[in-house]
Amino acid sequence: MIRFVEILNRTDKNPRMERVAVPQFELGEVWINEKYVVNVREHTGYSSLLKEGRLGVSLDTSHRFTTITLNEGGRSSSHTVVGDPMTVANKLSRDRGQLLKG
Repeated sequence: MIRFVEILNRTDKNPRMERVAVPQFELGEVWINEKYVVNVREHTGYSSLLKEGRLGVSLDTSHRFTTITLNEGGRSSSHTVVGDPMTVANKLSRDRGQLLKG
């Protein structure tokens, strides 16, 4: 399992207040089992929120974000973590061994 820093969206999901809700985000920790990863892609929405100063977490504006999709049995989940897709993918595949022909 590999540890990542995750962006948690704590915005109130009340449908009556949807248009006037103030976005609230915080940083958390998530451990991901690389065996269940099915998709790694960049999340550009959080990058633009960070550059506009609306993310509300103490990160440098040059940070990028990646969404990791997991499939565990019959259930899918996704986590948005700090880091660009190439770095996250390398971190996920670092522990996997390769068979050598010979």
